[in-house]
Amino acid sequence: MPPKWLTIETLIKLVKRMRERWPDAEVERIVQKRSKQILYIRIGGKMVKLIVYRDGRVRAFGEPKGVALALRNIAERVLGVGEHRAPEG
Repeated sequence: MPPKWLTIETLIKLVKRMRERWPDAEVERIVQKRSKQILYIRIGGKMVKLIVYRDGRVRAFGEPKGVALALRNIAERVLGVGEHRAPEG
């Protein structure tokens, strides 16, 4: 099974969706590891850490919690995983 993490195309789509909601959003750093990608994103002067695992799981940490949850939902929609994925069949 191929990894379900961010490619260049999905990263561009993620940044576009983030900027629609938060015009000042910036991806500060991307760390690629064997099992996960870690994105450090600055939104409104606060740092949010977004972790995307190979199997498609997405986690987000940061303050305020609402921003982290919204960012996780956006990432899940862009990747097509989680409760936001399209129905199969």
